[in-house]
Amino acid sequence: MAPAAHVREAIAAARTARYELGLGLDQPVHDLLDVVEEAAGVPVAVLALPEGVAGAYLVRREQPFIFLNGGEWVPRQRLTLAHELGHHRIHRRAVLDGVDNIEGKSADPMEQQAFAFAGEFLVPEQAIRGWLEARGDPLIDIAVLARLAAAFGISAPAMFVRLVEVNVLQRPKRRQELKRQLDRGQHRGVEKTLNLTPVEDQLARLHRENAMPRLPAKLRDNALAAYAAGLIDLDRLALALRRDRASVERLVTELGLTPREPEPDW
Repeated sequence: MAPAAHVREAIAAARTARYELGLGLDQPVHDLLDVVEEAAGVPVAVLALPEGVAGAYLVRREQPFIFLNGGEWVPRQRLTLAHELGHHRIHRRAVLDGVDNIEGKSADPMEQQAFAFAGEFLVPEQAIRGWLEARGDPLIDIAVLARLAAAFGISAPAMFVRLVEVNVLQRPKRRQELKRQLDRGQHRGVEKTLNLTPVEDQLARLHRENAMPRLPAKLRDNALAAYAAGLIDLDRLALALRRDRASVERLVTELGLTPREPEPDW
């Protein structure tokens, strides 16, 4: 079944974005954080967001920001970052994304677009087919799935979804068998046996070194807006402003800033 029109629009937007950012369609994104900040020009903060929140896209005074939940595992962070980039490229509207949105479980057309954008931006169909062709178009078993996922820096279950989306896994029995193996967690044992090397990028290093919160300079300058939007708490605001908590607490009281529910454009 062909994707709906709004999904096709998002896939086209992802391909356009890759070309404009100098990525083409035949390779993985080797450092997504660098691409989003340096090439796309969107500052990214990696910090502890409220439970259940995977990420957020925020626009204040025409300046966009992306927030990632640093408590999530790195493959999920990559999907979230690509998802928020989709909101930036397609919608330019502030949004708070739960895990269900990142996993494509939302019925909201805007979230479906961001999900489709993330899939094609991180793992282009052309790149998948090229990877398989370069290896003799092997039968896609759990080992091939794990290798493919590792090459693109996402999880094996996420790669399974992607292969179904681009109609690479056409045989129902093959899809069902892989799904059963993934549900049983067999891919984890395969990853260890094959000694697959995780993608080493800035997000992986931040996670490994527990170097959070990671706040870009523009966000430090706009930390009060982030606090008022409820995206960072008082302790993180103090860290961003490089002041002690007591003085920051006095400052937000004097300014009348209280973390609030998202504004109507969220």
